[in-house]
Amino acid sequence: MIKVLIADDEELIRERVRCNMPWQEIGFEVAGCVADGEAALDRVRHCPPDVVLTDIRMPNMTGLELAQRLKTEYPRIKVALMSAYDDFHYAKEAIRYGVKGYLLKPVIKDEFLDLFREVARSIEEETDRRPGARTALASTAVQKDRNAYIARAEQFIADNYAEKIRLEDVSELLHVNANYFSSLFKREMGKNFIDYLNEVRIAESRKLLLQTDYKVFEISMLVGYGNFSYYNKIFKRLNGMTPQTYREREGSSRS
Repeated sequence: MIKVLIADDEELIRERVRCNMPWQEIGFEVAGCVADGEAALDRVRHCPPDVVLTDIRMPNMTGLELAQRLKTEYPRIKVALMSAYDDFHYAKEAIRYGVKGYLLKPVIKDEFLDLFREVARSIEEETDRRPGARTALASTAVQKDRNAYIARAEQFIADNYAEKIRLEDVSELLHVNANYFSSLFKREMGKNFIDYLNEVRIAESRKLLLQTDYKVFEISMLVGYGNFSYYNKIFKRLNGMTPQTYREREGSSRS
């Protein structure tokens, strides 16, 4: 699990973020909560987390001051900010300190998921660039997240292959960037999204060709191809013959 330290001077906010956000679902574990930046820095020195989520306005040491100290003393620790004040000045300053993202209070679940999935990917990329330094912490958490994405994508395709499906539709369902999802899918599945979708559709069409009396053009529509010529082309590419030839050959061999 990727360990997170939460810093906020309002106890109610700390507890809401700790208890109400789906940390474990995306491979994170809240390792502790503190009330100000000084306490956060002290905790980091004794037990460094992987990520610090800090409020901006706190007594003793602000979140921006904490981010600045962490960048200097613990550059591998990721920092995310939260604040009730939508002030671009804070965002600009945060960029200087390498802050990974900015959440407005009250924290919205989808925005939380977007930010911390990006944090997990950043940790993974950095461990990949350090030969021999990949930790079970990051790789296990991110792989778990990847597997969840792919499993949900596969299920969505299985349930909806007969409909018009775009990669953008699935990435939106998963709340991830379309380009990231495209590269993730290809890396995990060994083929791109459209090739996998075509394979699922053509496999279903083979069943219908042998098990029903539907006309071939009707089957093409039933499995999600509005263009019959395109269906023919894909079927032939994957099976080495047209749908009609497949029906005749396979049907006769089974009779």
